Amino acid sequence: MTNENHKDSILISNRYKIVKKIASGGMADVYLGFDIKLNRKVAIKILYEAFANNKNFVARFKKEAQILAKLNNPNIVMVYDWGKFNNSYYICMEYIEGQRLKDIIEKKGVLSPKTVANYTIQICNALDQAHTNNLIHRDIKPENIIITPDGTVKVTDFGIAKSLIEDTTKTLNIIGTAYYISPEQAQGEILDCRTDIYSLGIVMYEMLTADVPFRGESSIDITLKHISEIAVKPSKLVSNIPVKLEKIIMHCLEKKQFNRYTSIKDLRKDLHNFLTGKPLILNRDTLGENKKYALKDIFSNKNDYSYSHSLLYGRRKKLGSILYIILSAFFIISLLILSLIFIFKYFDIKKSSAFIIVPPLRNLSVESAENILSTYDLILIVEDEVYSSSVIKGSIIEQSPDSNTNVPPNSEIEVTVSRGSKEAEKEQPSSSYILSPNLTALTLEDSIKILEETGLNPGNITEEYSQTIGKDKIINQDPSYNEEIKKGSTVNLTVSLGEEKIIIPDIIGNDYLFALSQLESLGLNITASKITKPECLPGTVVDIFPPAGSEVERNSQVKLLISTAEQLTLVPDVTKMDITQAINILTQNNLGYEINMIDSGYSVQKDMVLGQYPLKGNYIPPGSKVTLFVGK
Repeated sequence: MTNENHKDSILISNRYKIVKKIASGGMADVYLGFDIKLNRKVAIKILYEAFANNKNFVARFKKEAQILAKLNNPNIVMVYDWGKFNNSYYICMEYIEGQRLKDIIEKKGVLSPKTVANYTIQICNALDQAHTNNLIHRDIKPENIIITPDGTVKVTDFGIAKSLIEDTTKTLNIIGTAYYISPEQAQGEILDCRTDIYSLGIVMYEMLTADVPFRGESSIDITLKHISEIAVKPSKLVSNIPVKLEKIIMHCLEKKQFNRYTSIKDLRKDLHNFLTGKPLILNRDTLGENKKYALKDIFSNKNDYSYSHSLLYGRRKKLGSILYIILSAFFIISLLILSLIFIFKYFDIKKSSAFIIVPPLRNLSVESAENILSTYDLILIVEDEVYSSSVIKGSIIEQSPDSNTNVPPNSEIEVTVSRGSKEAEKEQPSSSYILSPNLTALTLEDSIKILEETGLNPGNITEEYSQTIGKDKIINQDPSYNEEIKKGSTVNLTVSLGEEKIIIPDIIGNDYLFALSQLESLGLNITASKITKPECLPGTVVDIFPPAGSEVERNSQVKLLISTAEQLTLVPDVTKMDITQAINILTQNNLGYEINMIDSGYSVQKDMVLGQYPLKGNYIPPGSKVTLFVGK
């Protein structure tokens, strides 16, 4: 955009008026715009003119528009239009009034476990839509996630999304952001949908702790840590993190793909299980489901050869020298054969990837043609729509370049699409079918108004408790969003009663096991610590927080104090204190300490106690050490 002083006078495609610049990225500026035809705000992303002549940048920019246009989901930013503008290109998108998740963490710091779960479930919805369309996002991070004022999550920036159909070989291009990159991305390995699950695990970690698990002096340092280091558990940095949520996050951060959740649906299911107090599915044995991935991942590990060699060496004495020589020779010959096969295939791929043979597209639907071209790394452009009596409506009449033509990767294939015959269009009555609107998270009043404006009627209205949707808002609808239904049809609605409240029972005086069983059956998370009470039977509940009779939400944390005859000291809360102040307080309470210096993303946290173990409120023997996690 060159004319910054006259932005408000610029009109793109005789329709979109530039209002003001709202953001800048690595390859484009983003402007607030106004659609004068539909009378609404829009976001307009304009590729930098310096990149407009670079085929790779232009292809990536167009690809983002095409990908987003196919992903119709309430948690993904919608694309309305795209095309050429001056000497560059633009994408017209849904305008989102909200904040980036990164900015929210910067301002608020640690987010509540419930908020983390709710946001992540919505991100899972977006990624599920992408994965269903065989796309990996590859750049999930807080900067690419927008939160609206009503708590709706919007995932953005599919500019480096990759088709799973294309990912049949390893790549030397490490794409992504160092803090959120998966181990397989860092090593240039084959990717699948579980790559996004790892990055999302990092985002959850950051929401809970206000920091990322791995830091370093350079991007290389950070990527090496993703490959080789195990993340410190969030509960070591921030107190009162629910055990189940921490298990979910650490399961996402497994180094090997086959050890993570098998799909984004499974992750979303466990987040719902966490919010509703149900058992996690990650506790089940999923190894059998992942055997097909295990073999691939084992052979992709660069250290496997040395490991196999060590095994042979370790067993040499048992096998005998002759058997050892035979096995070693067999191993070396096999390795040479595999290497030769790989070299020939590699040169075949290199040779064939220089040019791509354009496939035939005539008489195919636009959607089918797009899917086919995506496997060839080609881009479909609908150049024109014309009447045709011989080709059915929505199918391709002509293509350019023609089939069997050799073209470079990322080339554009322009097509002419049939509008059907002119006579059939005249005879066809106006459609009596419409697509059902998306009413999720809207109030009942607004939903009824939208239904009436759309030509539909509200049907049965029921009520349910919900952990994710606020009170008096729509949880579910039938028919669901985007279904084709007749005008005048009814849409059944389910309205949220808000979160189900649980009253804490009076279990003081009962033994710990009975109290634990009763409270967990109500959907509460329990922690317990000892307190010196020689007058009580050991193992008896002597206090509960919050107290009996309190009204709490499902999955809330409840702490029990259990009697013991041994002498104990109460652990004070020294988090957020200066290290010197914290040491003084521990010394006054006859407690020792040990210090673990950890990286912090914020300068104000230098020499601050960011976490402690044991946590405050626990009782431990006098003279015991409290571990302090201090920012550096």
